[in-house]
Amino acid sequence: MRYAQQISFVKVLILSTILSLSPLSALGKDISLQFKDIYDRGGNLSEVISETDKQWVTIEGFMSPVLKAGVKFFVLTDKPLEVCPFCDPDAAWPPDIVPVYTKRVVTEVPNWQRIKVTGLMSDEPHFDQDTSFYSKFRLRKGSFKPIK
Repeated sequence: MRYAQQISFVKVLILSTILSLSPLSALGKDISLQFKDIYDRGGNLSEVISETDKQWVTIEGFMSPVLKAGVKFFVLTDKPLEVCPFCDPDAAWPPDIVPVYTKRVVTEVPNWQRIKVTGLMSDEPHFDQDTSFYSKFRLRKGSFKPIK
């Protein structure tokens, strides 16, 4: 009986150690981020990008007007935008953006509608051939839903 208790204790100890070392995304939980987590006060990327690389994250924001119809890509911003700043070379880009690549063609939502985005963080720079958009990081396999 004592041997069985020791084995059970060791199993529990090993399992709790594995769970404590596992990222939340491995447990089926997305890591919740905010724009302030991604960018510092100077507008530079924070360490959160590399710390959450290859993990599922969620973030809330606003969909920037889509660059062009039929793309599987959009830009999430902290504040709603009236026009697409990425479409006009003279327009000022917002200081805090999150590029989101989706599995399906993006159906645009109203720019005032707050959305919740879930995606797989990638800290690798990326150049999108379809839109000529360059990003230092991005969310892949993204999905979104309006927040009511």
